[in-house]
Amino acid sequence: MHVLIVYGSLEGQTQKISERIGEVIVNKGHHVTTLSAEHLPGNFSTENYDAVIVGGSIHMNKYPKHMTTFVSSHRDWLNNLPSAFFTVCMAVNSPEEKSTKQGIHYGEHFLAQTGWQPSLTATFAGAVKYTQYNFITRFIMKMISKHEGGSTDTSRDHEYTDWENVKRFAETFIDKISE
Repeated sequence: MHVLIVYGSLEGQTQKISERIGEVIVNKGHHVTTLSAEHLPGNFSTENYDAVIVGGSIHMNKYPKHMTTFVSSHRDWLNNLPSAFFTVCMAVNSPEEKSTKQGIHYGEHFLAQTGWQPSLTATFAGAVKYTQYNFITRFIMKMISKHEGGSTDTSRDHEYTDWENVKRFAETFIDKISE
């Protein structure tokens, strides 16, 4: 089986999660191609894949435009193939239930808007990459982290992704489509 993983990542954590999902699937004996929605090859064709996983990060309440365009352009194909979707959103790491629900709502809303109906969905916490931010972004992210119970130590980056949960997501998807 050949699985396509397409991601929309702004700071690199969604790419990292996509690559980890790919490793799990390869270890289960399948072929994987992992592509950025922003940099799809000119000769990209949907014909080469038996299943697909799409992932995107939330920034300023939105998914990356290229990932959204990919799903909208390929909705019928996605709905006719075994498919899964994941969101990367720091809100799901919050101790506040309202924030956690909002993080999950982003994915539900996106799927309703696009008409895509994947067989599996998940939301993962991402990372706060203070060392990559400019002064203003670092300040804003520090205030958000403080409000959400995350680290405010801006001297380093903080990863909140639950890698075991990512592994379970990949294994569940492969188990579902291998039945």
